Amino acid sequence: MPIREMNESDLPRILEIQQELAFQNWDEPQFAAELRANYALCVVYEADQSTPQVNGYAIFHLLGPDSELLSIAVSRDCQHKGIGKALLEAGLSRLSPKDKDRCFLEVREGNTTARQFYEKNGFKFFNKRKNYYSDGENACLYSLELESRIN
Repeated sequence: MPIREMNESDLPRILEIQQELAFQNWDEPQFAAELRANYALCVVYEADQSTPQVNGYAIFHLLGPDSELLSIAVSRDCQHKGIGKALLEAGLSRLSPKDKDRCFLEVREGNTTARQFYEKNGFKFFNKRKNYYSDGENACLYSLELESRIN
């Protein structure tokens, strides 16, 4: 899969994908800060190497045994092609099953497509944050224990 580390020249396209999907409102300085953070893994997917264009991205915080998936997105015209799973695996592959590492994430309660994606990939719902988002929507909290994923 054509996954590589994100760089600053990718940010305009990443902002386009974010706007297209309307699921978060990070700005360019927020993405740039993630690129500079020594604990962040920021990756992109380019489907066609001959005419490179970012089709998806993922940002993880790799924090020892408890890591977090902060953001993952695939442009609408490239969805349902395994790109999201490939981006997810790019981050999870950095975690250690022998150390019983876990990955956490939060997702809008009403985002059933994302919730189904995470559940299909082994994440388990464990709690809810009421009125978490600025519009009052709840956040659903998920985790994935790598040890259970390999058994």
